[in-house]
Amino acid sequence: MDWLQQLNDAFHDCDDLTVRSYGDGEVTLYYFDRLLDGRQFQQIVTSFFEDNPTDVSIMRMLSTWQAVNEPSPAASERCFITSVLEGQIGAVYRSKLYTVASGGAPTRPVGVTERETLITGPHDAFIEDACTNIALLRQRLRTTHLKVKQIDIGHKCTQYVYLVYLEGKVDKSALEEINRRLQFLQMDEVMDGNTVAKHLENSPYSFFPQWYDTERPDAIASCLSLGKIALITDNSPSVMAAPARFLEFFASTGDAYERWHFSVFIRFLRLAAFMLSIMFSAFYVAVTTYHYQFIPATLLKTIVSSRSSVPFDPMIEALLMEFVIELLREAGVRLPTKIGQTIGIVGGLVIGQAVVQAGLAGNVLIVSVAAGALSSFIVPNYTMETSLRLLRFVAILLAGFLGYFGLMVFFIVFIVHLCHLRSINREYIYLNGVPFYMFLTRSLMPQSVAHPATDVVAGDGSKHEMKSEVQSCHQHAKPGE
Repeated sequence: MDWLQQLNDAFHDCDDLTVRSYGDGEVTLYYFDRLLDGRQFQQIVTSFFEDNPTDVSIMRMLSTWQAVNEPSPAASERCFITSVLEGQIGAVYRSKLYTVASGGAPTRPVGVTERETLITGPHDAFIEDACTNIALLRQRLRTTHLKVKQIDIGHKCTQYVYLVYLEGKVDKSALEEINRRLQFLQMDEVMDGNTVAKHLENSPYSFFPQWYDTERPDAIASCLSLGKIALITDNSPSVMAAPARFLEFFASTGDAYERWHFSVFIRFLRLAAFMLSIMFSAFYVAVTTYHYQFIPATLLKTIVSSRSSVPFDPMIEALLMEFVIELLREAGVRLPTKIGQTIGIVGGLVIGQAVVQAGLAGNVLIVSVAAGALSSFIVPNYTMETSLRLLRFVAILLAGFLGYFGLMVFFIVFIVHLCHLRSINREYIYLNGVPFYMFLTRSLMPQSVAHPATDVVAGDGSKHEMKSEVQSCHQHAKPGE
């Protein structure tokens, strides 16, 4: 039989595959023991044949296991093989192929995110199972307008991605564009949602991320309510959302649970920290190399005395210390949590003091580099924070070669690039003729998060009706109202 030969060829050398025949070979089951409770399944099937030695109905046999659904005919041998690889049970009965949905592969329970910890707000996080992640979103957005579209992007094997959006709020042209790009995307292996998102970016060579990534379900639920599209993949605890805006990477999910005054203040603080982190070391290099006249006399004496024994040019000195900071940062990430924190703190103190005593760097530069590193930690999004680390080196090089003029060139290119950048053909930093202060205010104070809640309670104490359908679905009318 052609289909039998195809199955044997496909599962050749798959020693973890379990193949069992029952009823004199009339029924043959294919399944991976590690993807389901094989012992329980085997016990039930064996007891069934002991009690019913003549009845080998595939429908009755498989239905005796409570964890499986009714079997359905497989469309082809390829679908049969794909279903078995996904953790389903494949059954061959009277030369016909069936698949039965099982409990699936083991997954870890919903836990707490370690990358985006908050003091207030929910603490659940996405896991590596796409179905569980979709369920977490449906718990928050209990509306039939929440749509999920499954797309196969696998080339040599089946690889599913899921597009999640709110019908009626989603940008339809952006949704069509993502669909179009996914149709042309063929990947042999999908390890993470970030991998897929990188192939969908308008400018893959840009330093800046064009998809917003997070591990928090409430953050993605907020993105969906604003008309964005979420991209969910298996084996990834991160969910991507697009179109993304530059200043959205400086907004934390916890801002929604704080007073609006503090939310606005902390967002301005993060944006300022982003710019200062780029400028601290670069400004030091430009001043000490070309522009001593801009430094007050007292501070100039301090800088000169701190650099009196340093044999390097200020640019080399700054690059060396930035490189040491990156080494400490990576060591803290790769080592176990408690050891990594100790290495980061103790290593920074010991190395900083040793470098100054050895005359390899000045005290003022150590303070500048430390302030820049500390400012970078304020950025809540890890992907944007990694971009910041690269930009710091570019700014130092330009400041070392061109001084203040190099910094001016850096910021001009920086702003022009941001204005030119697109996320799914949407502006990354959008002005559209709006004055800059209005643009900044609107970006830092989105309507759904950071503004006084004056539209909910009227002056007489009566509640206004929520306009958002997603929010209104959570409201329950009380008896007598």
